[in-house]
Order: sequence, then structure tokens, then C-alpha cells
Amino acid sequence: MAQATQPTTTTPDQDTARASYQRARALADRLVGQMPVLPNAIDIHRALDRDAFGVRLHFGTGLDAGRSVLQLATLTDTEVLREDTRDVVWIEARTTVDGVALIGRALTNTEDADQLLPRTATAQDPDTTEEPTATTQPTPTATASPVGIAIPALVPVRALAAMKTAAPETTA
Repeated sequence: MAQATQPTTTTPDQDTARASYQRARALADRLVGQMPVLPNAIDIHRALDRDAFGVRLHFGTGLDAGRSVLQLATLTDTEVLREDTRDVVWIEARTTVDGVALIGRALTNTEDADQLLPRTATAQDPDTTEEPTATTQPTPTATASPVGIAIPALVPVRALAAMKTAAPETTA
């Protein structure tokens, strides 16, 4: 089997992508070196909308994971976002550092998220929204009452009891 003896060459596009990857990896290494808690996973990925690599730091679940996102946000001077879903809360920091897109995230429960980032009065929070002054009820277009339902019979219907007690019909 012949071995390649010539050095491989890369195209300028490959060199650009490789440089972008190395910048993203160096950023991840630098941030992890400054964090007191290591992330559960580090994802260096190519962005779909552009030919550049970014970094995602996944800190896992729980209160300590949420604190790690807050520490990352402090290191990178980033605003922390809170996204309340049905049963869990995502805590996330998104920014760009040295041309590299950076995302740090953690998954917490509502109680832990409230300790880290108190809720703000938003339209999505039903406890803090004001009631509208005038309420207009929608007009129903159909009724669920059996009285309002008419089903045409395709076959004449006779009561079952009447069928068993009636005399057989004769045709003349």
C-alpha cells in the first residue's frame, strides 16, 4: 500500500475555517480556565448562517449550573436571559467574544431560577398582568347542546322493543 509522501495543501476557505475553529477552541479553553465550575459539555460548532465557528458551554442542571452561567456572564460582561417553559427554566448568556459567538446555558427548576434571577413583570406572567377594563365574550358559532344537533336519518328507525313485540308485517 502506497503512503502519501506529498504534504497536503489546504485552500484559502479551509484556512479561514481552520482559523475560526482555532479561535473558538482557544476561547473555550480560556473561559474554562477562569471558571470555578467546569461545564458538563463544550460544543464547538460551525454556525449555519455563516462560515464561522462558535462555542456553547453546557453547565447542566440545578442551582450550581445556573450560578456558572451567571459567572460566565460576569466574565464576558453579558446580560443573562431567563426563559420560563412549562416545568423548567433555561438560564442563558449569549454574546460574541473576539469574533466568536458564545452561548452558556443551564437548566434549572423555577425555585432555583427565582433565587438566581427574580422574575420581572412581563405579559407572559399571569400574576403580574393587569386585567383589561372591558371584556367582550366571543360569540359561539356552534353549540354543544344535543338539542341543537340535527342528524338526518337515512333509514327509518324503530324502537327495539317495538320491533320484538309487534306482529310481523305482511305484504299483500
